[in-house]
Amino acid sequence: MKGKMKAAILYSLKNIKVDWCKIPTCNDNEVLIKVKYAGICGSDIPRAMITGARKYPLILGHEFSGVVVETGANVTRVKPNDRVVVAPLIPCEECECCKKGLFGICEHYNLIGTGSNGAFAEYVIAPQNNVLKIPDSLDFVSAAGIEPATIGYHALEKVNIRPGETVVIMGCGAIGQLTLQWAKIFGASTVFAVDIDDAKLDLARKLGADITINSSKIDAVKRINEITSGGAEVVAETAGNSITQQQAILSTRKKGRVVFVGISHSRLHLDENTVEHILRGEISIRGSWNSYTAPFPGIAWKATIDFMTRGLINFKEMVSHVITLEDIADYLKGMAEQTISYNKILVSFDD
Repeated sequence: MKGKMKAAILYSLKNIKVDWCKIPTCNDNEVLIKVKYAGICGSDIPRAMITGARKYPLILGHEFSGVVVETGANVTRVKPNDRVVVAPLIPCEECECCKKGLFGICEHYNLIGTGSNGAFAEYVIAPQNNVLKIPDSLDFVSAAGIEPATIGYHALEKVNIRPGETVVIMGCGAIGQLTLQWAKIFGASTVFAVDIDDAKLDLARKLGADITINSSKIDAVKRINEITSGGAEVVAETAGNSITQQQAILSTRKKGRVVFVGISHSRLHLDENTVEHILRGEISIRGSWNSYTAPFPGIAWKATIDFMTRGLINFKEMVSHVITLEDIADYLKGMAEQTISYNKILVSFDD
């Protein structure tokens, strides 16, 4: 397919411009996709505005839905006009982790939108193994939330929630809101949602949280331990904050399980009481990274498409803004400087 497309191109730190560029060309094993909706991920903010990207120029965007417009000669999984989403991680398939089927912790992976051009453009290419068909009944807005929803599934799978258990979600950003919905699906009878933003807590209740706590107004650890008579069986830390990481441990009952999902970019100093709680309570702490398992891209992707199609994972309710390509630079700046209030922001290419 020949011609030009519009894209939001990151030329250097804090320097994003919408320009015309060449529509990418598929190799024999790739698929060309017309983007419908692309989400701004929290990780896009530091890449664009704070720490910088792996390479320049770069088109960001790794959470997206779209339609196949062209396929390479060897592509058999999809065909033109198929409605699709893309698993953006491209594993090296050569490292020890890949050989064990642990693709999410591949040593030499690429990620569409970070190591190669992504979906803040009218068109994007992806290897056929990364392209997944979605049912006609699943709308493109919801489908743009599949990638972040897989993160929550992958995290909770590690802590083996049993029906009837209590789960705490520390942090009600997009990943937290999706994780709390998975906690209900996995069988939790009571889900606590903890955040410092009342609007996000209101949304958490709509999405299924049974009890919400504003930790800027109430001692969350004390309140959780009072209500549960000793803490929750499972706590998922999704805020990526050293304060909530410590609160997560202290909110867990003896023999309970903690999973760290959020990235704090800071040191975690555990006080004496927290360390003693880990030891005396025999608390298990797990890390969770990405969402990819064998067979690639893994059960998290299959489950998310299934449950979202059935209406059991609600992403649309989480979308606070739908913007255009031309708005991306201003919104990333506002997100980085915390001058705009938002929940989940989607870039629309839908005619």
